[in-house]
Amino acid sequence: MEREASIHFGKDPKNEKFMLTFYKKGDTLNYRYVSEMDSSKTITIEKIENSNFLFFDDKYIASNKKSFRNNKLNDLEFEYYDLENPVIDGTGPILFNSEYGLLAINNVFGPTIIFLDKKDNNLAELIIEKLNE
Repeated sequence: MEREASIHFGKDPKNEKFMLTFYKKGDTLNYRYVSEMDSSKTITIEKIENSNFLFFDDKYIASNKKSFRNNKLNDLEFEYYDLENPVIDGTGPILFNSEYGLLAINNVFGPTIIFLDKKDNNLAELIIEKLNE
């Protein structure tokens, strides 16, 4: 499945297509996003079913912040995940839904990436606002 990534770092956002592959192994849901322009740009997320955590390089725990919903995203509920052991320059929050996969990765010192089915700058900006609240 193809996802349109809106990459926000610097003045103007860039758009890049990523191919999402999903597979389930036991109770682990595996999501792999590979850039169609540069296959070295790969993002892997693992989610243990019925748990409140996921893995993206480090362990992330679901926060108690109200989940994000939008009718353009089939009204799915996206949970916020924060680093289990936060650090000042750490990545997060992450917006994630097991059915959809990764919606957004916020990175204070690097790119913030929004994954949508199709390009939608207004929705991407709304998601960034919600990540920074």
